[in-house]
Amino acid sequence: MSTTTAYINGIIYTMEEEGETCSAVVVRDGKFLYCGTDEQAKAMADEVVDLKGAPVLPGLIDTHQHVFAYARNLTKLDLSGTTSLKELKERVRDYAAGVPDGQWILGFGFDHEKFDVPKLPTRYDLDEVCPNNPIIITRSCLHVNVANSLALKEGGIDRNFRPKVPGTVEYDESGEPDGVLFDAAAGDITATIPDALASLEAKKDAVERACREMNKHGLTGVTAIQGKHCDLPEYTEVYQELAKEGRLTMRVYLGFDELPGCSIQTGLGDDMVKYGFYKLYGDGNLGGRTAYFQAPYADAPDQCGVPNYTQEELNAKVQAAYDRNIQVGMHTIGDKTLDMLLTAFETVYHANPKPDPRFRIIHMSVVNDALLERARKLPVIVDVQPMFVSSDMPWVETRLGAERARYSTAFRKMIDAGLRLSAGSDSPCESYDPMGAIYAAVNRRNVISCGPEGGWYPENCVTVYEAVSMYTSNAAYASFEENLKGTIKEGKLADFVVLDKDVFQVDPLTIKDIKVLRTYLGGKLVYARD
Repeated sequence: MSTTTAYINGIIYTMEEEGETCSAVVVRDGKFLYCGTDEQAKAMADEVVDLKGAPVLPGLIDTHQHVFAYARNLTKLDLSGTTSLKELKERVRDYAAGVPDGQWILGFGFDHEKFDVPKLPTRYDLDEVCPNNPIIITRSCLHVNVANSLALKEGGIDRNFRPKVPGTVEYDESGEPDGVLFDAAAGDITATIPDALASLEAKKDAVERACREMNKHGLTGVTAIQGKHCDLPEYTEVYQELAKEGRLTMRVYLGFDELPGCSIQTGLGDDMVKYGFYKLYGDGNLGGRTAYFQAPYADAPDQCGVPNYTQEELNAKVQAAYDRNIQVGMHTIGDKTLDMLLTAFETVYHANPKPDPRFRIIHMSVVNDALLERARKLPVIVDVQPMFVSSDMPWVETRLGAERARYSTAFRKMIDAGLRLSAGSDSPCESYDPMGAIYAAVNRRNVISCGPEGGWYPENCVTVYEAVSMYTSNAAYASFEENLKGTIKEGKLADFVVLDKDVFQVDPLTIKDIKVLRTYLGGKLVYARD
């Protein structure tokens, strides 16, 4: 017999409307049975949990992660937080000292833009500190990699190598590859690396651990996205097996950068694991100057970036998914890439309008007024990454110049243009802590330094309610699940999170310090703070 549980004496934000609260909810069979008063809730319940005045939000949903990559990174050399090339080399040297000669070393998380001298390391730097092991390290954006000479040899990358995508291998003055590889070029190396998580059981254990780490930050849902061209795999069977075994503590909506080989459509699955969308990668990133722009980079006047498709190729890929009723989205950093994506959406949609395709624009990092107007006229959802505000602000102006920088991560402009925004982290590129991301979106400040005072281009700040909506109601909308989750309402899944402070009442500058006390998935406690 099912137990009916009342959670009373809380400040429960339903997120159905701004400011709407109740003091109690009743949960049965994994769903909200009632939202209202303490007295009525207690009368309906077999057991009562006192929230002791704590604030409650719907379970938070991250609409952009590479979950398996994050899980895999738990087994790698963590280079995040390095502030100089010297420090990076010291950390590599120290780590390599404990690894047998010839064994692969994988590192991740460095950001050369945060170095005292913002310059990428090269093969020669890695050769100096790691001469006896093949090593490849990946920048925090996941689009830039650096390999040493042994790793380049393993991947067959030499002066005669021709990458699949031109411009994705850097060469030194002598014509030799210098070890810096962008996007797909690194795949020729990573394909040769022995997989420590080769077995299904190893993958399951790693993903379960990753999901439980995310529960600590109030996450109950995630869009897990594959990117084969930059070694970001996802495995449907891993999530399905974990769900069957009762070990999956997140609801998963899957995105793949290839169309399924069988005739399935968006939405196949259940409340725990669901096939989602076709993910395209239109360009690269700002840090590596591979994002594709209409005008050259301010700090590289001879470069506009690198598109991954021609307009004709992109139109065909979008059409293929659209014809099969598969949601389609694309990684879009540069404004020229956004122009191409909107052209593809316009082409397929206007030729055959469908009721609700919900095209996804992923990142939409740099916009302009004309592109916003075009996007407004289309049935789109924009997946933004608020932590990019925090991470990118020190150097975006250098890349783009002040005028284009004003239109970078321009969430206020997007909302005012009538676009609906969901939020994700792009983990492991960035932290998946929603409170840090909400802080960044609301204040336009760096999460660590808390600057600049007044915010970076503060005209693009959003309200707290708008930011929380990106992780709740709008995030559910992005996966066609707004009637299932994303708000606290009778009949919806009982996913909710209890906080130590009220995100709507505290000083916005302290939002990043809010902690999760408990996380519930379908009424089941999946995390409790000690």
